[in-house]
Amino acid sequence: MSEPIGLVTSAASEKLLVGRRTEHVPTPWGDAPIELGTIGGRDAAVVLRYGQKLTTPSHKINYRANAYALRALGVRRVISQNAIGSVNPAIRPGDIVVSHDVLDRTKSRPLSMFDEEECWVRVDMTHPFCPDVRRVLIDAACAHSDRVIERGVFCCTEGPRFETPAEIRALQIEGGDIVGTPLVPEVVFARELEMCFASLAPVINFGAGMAPAVTHFGPGSMNDLYYTGGLHALIETILEQAFKAMPATFGCACGKALEHGFHGTRPAWLTRMGG
Repeated sequence: MSEPIGLVTSAASEKLLVGRRTEHVPTPWGDAPIELGTIGGRDAAVVLRYGQKLTTPSHKINYRANAYALRALGVRRVISQNAIGSVNPAIRPGDIVVSHDVLDRTKSRPLSMFDEEECWVRVDMTHPFCPDVRRVLIDAACAHSDRVIERGVFCCTEGPRFETPAEIRALQIEGGDIVGTPLVPEVVFARELEMCFASLAPVINFGAGMAPAVTHFGPGSMNDLYYTGGLHALIETILEQAFKAMPATFGCACGKALEHGFHGTRPAWLTRMGG
């Protein structure tokens, strides 16, 4: 198996992930189930963040185990697929956003891969999303859609409930463009493990107060729009092209994130992974 490309998503069809098999990767935070196979002819390691049955809400995801497992399998580039809501009236359901920045509004999630270690890790987040992976995603998305938004601020909230209209208005004031619940701490842990990371985010609803009530399941719901309206199939086509186009090397600084951001004793698990 060559160096796999990572994908963190809610679902991956058999058409997208070929030769699928599950590997349970042991980590300091428990085993992490990873789906292995190929996407676009490239080796892939896929995290189904909500579980096989979509029953794990964002605030209960074992983020550290998932990130560790990808890195332990040799992953250095990660695409996070996020079906999300719009905070910006100019960004509408059906648009595809490749975010350039993130606004963390989570409350109770782990803050670092190194919380239990004798060290202080303070990685630079000037560019929270890898610019090189973003470029691959933008090019792949633009090849299949004329509704690609090449920049956006991703607001990550705690969940599991939807946001209130007042919270959506606050996010607008703070400069947010889209809103969802799973991105943080995924984006932070990828940087701490020196993996390139970027988000491909199809918009499937407006935030609370911007349209009639947001519903999760059932006819006319956000999931109904995404899975039966053709958007999920389009995103899988874009992902396949992005995997095919991912270059062997990048010029970004993601792989050196700990060089000036680590103070203290490196844990044994990090040393074993070459960090």
